Amino acid sequence: MSCIHYKFRNNSKHDTIQFDGSYITVGEIKQAILNQTKMGKAPDFALQIINAQTQEAYEDDNQLIPRNADVTVKRIPTGTKVSKSKLAANSTSLDMYKMSNSLLPLTMNPMVTLSPLSQFVEF
Repeated sequence: MSCIHYKFRNNSKHDTIQFDGSYITVGEIKQAILNQTKMGKAPDFALQIINAQTQEAYEDDNQLIPRNADVTVKRIPTGTKVSKSKLAANSTSLDMYKMSNSLLPLTMNPMVTLSPLSQFVEF
């Protein structure tokens, strides 16, 4: 039985993932950590796996990590959750802004730039 030692970046306690074989993929480590720590099936963050000795991040989920390696885990937010009411309020205010700007005369609308009249008038 092989193992990988991991710790979260802000934690001093090391934990262990056991697996069969000489190597494990980064994706399998991420899934094992989520299962072992009970963080949920669809978290609103991603896990970044970093080699503890070289501080190099493993970018590809298919990369192989040898047994008995030490890794550091970092949580990275994937996006912010926005409630439906906030989303509706923001879209309403955006629609009002668009309407108010479209009603402005061309010379006052910040989205329109006019060329000087002297370019088109011949003297």
